[in-house]
Amino acid sequence: MRDPAVTAFFAEHPRFRLAALGHAANFASLELSPLGIPAQPRDAAREPALVARYHQANAARFGGPLALPGWVLVDLYLMPGAISLVLDGEEIVAAWCGVPTVTPGVVMGVSLLSLREGIGAAYVAKRCGVAMFRAAVQRGITQWDSASLRSHTRLGPLRVVGPAPAAHGEAARSFVYECAISASQSAPSRWMDPADGPAMAARAAGGESVWVVAPGAAGGRVALRVGAQRE
Repeated sequence: MRDPAVTAFFAEHPRFRLAALGHAANFASLELSPLGIPAQPRDAAREPALVARYHQANAARFGGPLALPGWVLVDLYLMPGAISLVLDGEEIVAAWCGVPTVTPGVVMGVSLLSLREGIGAAYVAKRCGVAMFRAAVQRGITQWDSASLRSHTRLGPLRVVGPAPAAHGEAARSFVYECAISASQSAPSRWMDPADGPAMAARAAGGESVWVVAPGAAGGRVALRVGAQRE
């Protein structure tokens, strides 16, 4: 299976390459030609400079309560999972970290970042990363006011599961979602102020069907469908 947007991205940017950064023993379990794009395996134990560049990129995009400690990067990103990288030479263009879950076919999306916004690199890093894990569903936590909603919803509508656990550093503005990869999209039924997101997450936790749908966010508002998805 191929993704026309991913194929077009690499055709438009022939210098860019896809890589998988992680524990070498994990590579045998990954699809290293996701969506027909070859991904170079990069062993974290032998690539301290690349690991450091990723850590620096993550710090540039996430600070404060979401700052990434080095031991979390090693123990919970690189050892159990892998980081999908879009590289220009050795420069990181975009990155997405995936970690397998105890539920077969479900991968946890941990962190998505782009250092060259506006070219679609974040979507490519994430879409290829999910394909590396051969996952049918991606689970994640994101913020109601995050511009990344535009990238997240390109993979499919986000079913809002509920609020993020209180221990999360940004729980007050975050929600848990699940995305069935490439599921059909519905048009938004309403646009919501991100400040109303926590109340909407509580409604989802109470059993109401709430979806964040494409385009995800625009003009400071979030695209929602409340109720069943329509084919």
